[in-house]
Amino acid sequence: MKRILYTLLTVLSLSMVSCKKFLNTVPTDSLVPTEYYNTETKLNSALAGVYQPLASAGIYGDNMFDQLGASTDEGFYARSAQTTGIMVYNFDYGNSDLNNFWSQLYVGVERANTLIQNINIAKMDETKRQVILGEALFLRGYYYFLLVSNFGDVPLKTIPTQSVTDVNIPRTPAKQLYAQILTDMQAAERKVNTATAIGYGGHVSKTVVEGILARVCLTMAGYPLNDESKYADALTWAQKVQASGEHSLNANYRQVFINLHQDQYDVKESMWEVENKGTGADGSGNVNRLGNTNGIALSVNYDAIGYSYAFVSTTAKLFNLYTPGDLRRDWAIAPFSYNSATTPVSYTYFTAAQIYNRNAGKFRREYELSLVKAKNSTPINFPILRYADVLLMIAEAENHINGPTNTAYDAINQVRRRAFGLPANTAAVSVKVLSALTLSTTGNTGYLAASPNIPITFTGGGGIGATGMATVSTTTGKVTSIAILTPGSGYTTAPIVNIGTAWVSGTSYTTGTQVYNGNNLYTVTTAGTSTATGPTQVSGASAAATTGAVFTYAGLRATATVTIATSTVDLSGLTKDTFFQALQDERARELCYESLRKADLIRWGIWVSTMNNLATDIKANAGTTFAYGALAGSNITSRNLLFPIPASEISVNSSATQNPGW
Repeated sequence: MKRILYTLLTVLSLSMVSCKKFLNTVPTDSLVPTEYYNTETKLNSALAGVYQPLASAGIYGDNMFDQLGASTDEGFYARSAQTTGIMVYNFDYGNSDLNNFWSQLYVGVERANTLIQNINIAKMDETKRQVILGEALFLRGYYYFLLVSNFGDVPLKTIPTQSVTDVNIPRTPAKQLYAQILTDMQAAERKVNTATAIGYGGHVSKTVVEGILARVCLTMAGYPLNDESKYADALTWAQKVQASGEHSLNANYRQVFINLHQDQYDVKESMWEVENKGTGADGSGNVNRLGNTNGIALSVNYDAIGYSYAFVSTTAKLFNLYTPGDLRRDWAIAPFSYNSATTPVSYTYFTAAQIYNRNAGKFRREYELSLVKAKNSTPINFPILRYADVLLMIAEAENHINGPTNTAYDAINQVRRRAFGLPANTAAVSVKVLSALTLSTTGNTGYLAASPNIPITFTGGGGIGATGMATVSTTTGKVTSIAILTPGSGYTTAPIVNIGTAWVSGTSYTTGTQVYNGNNLYTVTTAGTSTATGPTQVSGASAAATTGAVFTYAGLRATATVTIATSTVDLSGLTKDTFFQALQDERARELCYESLRKADLIRWGIWVSTMNNLATDIKANAGTTFAYGALAGSNITSRNLLFPIPASEISVNSSATQNPGW
């Protein structure tokens, strides 16, 4: 259940009060503050209204992970014709996405201010009142955090707007804005409920406030404020989250994101989420475009899986940060494209050389529970704060203050162990896994188009748990690509690769099933139970009296080879500088496509250089097809450390000034 959504619907109903008497001299079609905020229910409705802008298209409903967040060193905007716009950093202060971002943030501020001013009107339990006040204070602080970190100095308003002409407000210096943010959030931390008491991620909890305070302090510690004292504060706040005992990593990385698609709350890891619901068809619900604008491309035959424009694709830089056995790579980055020519839609796995073809894959609409999916809206929740981020903030702050201590190693290694499918709290030096899978032959043209994806198994090699999948061409009947789905563990030598399903005696086979026996591929043409004698002929059909089910020769089966690799899990023996580099890379691997990377690169002071270097690399190595992916990085200069103050503000606020370079 989406609690904030249902509360927000109450806001709408409260605004529709009709007149009771004809020509009544006292209007009853509107509510004055003493009426609007005079019950606990109404205060909670108002609080839902304060949360609502987070889910709007201007913020986490689309902008943050699409137009504003598409181009970092993690990804590029996957449209070669897109030469202007904020997604390729060729825009001006009139850009509509930018103006929407700004306006929705200030909608949130205004609603928070109004609720805070009227918090004491209702007669209600004081503890509950303070919880509502705490959440409103925090949200005001968070909206200002997004404003100051993206625009720098902005107008500071802590009381509701009194008049539509009250617009000429000077920009407040960033340092003063951060002071207000800290004041609001620290007050909130003492008032809001615990994560355990709330039980879901739609409302901010005490540990959410602490985790975001750690993020705010790390931002203050870096560019442009460079306030060194804030590293210690960030560490303190992040360790409060850890010490609460309320949070831990989900053992399964991909499950963290599947939960977001399916209304499954896991507050131990996914601490704060922007809630969404439904398809939008009923007109009641927060829906967004997560997985629709930044999912895996599908525009035909999409009813079951969901439509996606796939505006964001990966960079080779991000792809190559992952080492063999890191389970995060093929979830964060789609290892396949959808083949819409088959019913149901199947997977076409990419070859090792096809890196830039791969879309961002964290948010996959096929995991939505609705059987009928809306084309351009999804119910997927957006994760604003995860416990993995808190652990990485501990590692970063501790390393900056004291170097790579046991505290720093423990925090980063918990994240790394989970990445390799290992228990987060158990030391692990390395893993031996399957690495590169190479197709040796493609077999004859006997593979059935009706089975475009066939399993791959591995035997021998001393390891366990590895699985794979092959793609069959629906036109040639040949295996065209193969992929490792899970790399397994414990391999000491390369195992044997088995593409397809092996023939087994005593098995009931249905017509159309394909099996291999030896090097040959067979299709069951007459159903039956296999005998102890398997098919061995190299043409025609077997005799039912001999093999039970009739197996007709389809050709030579496809074969492949695989290599193994050893990957380091627990980091150790690093210097302060090399640990910091490892931390930067770990944040990319763990948190990619969650709207955090640009802010990280800016506070580390490497945004412009990183993006310029990325452009050079893409031009040199991506090939002509994807050279356009360098456009954003080529366009970025020092002026892009901040967004311009939008036209919607500059045009009405005569006291506002513009950011440098704009």
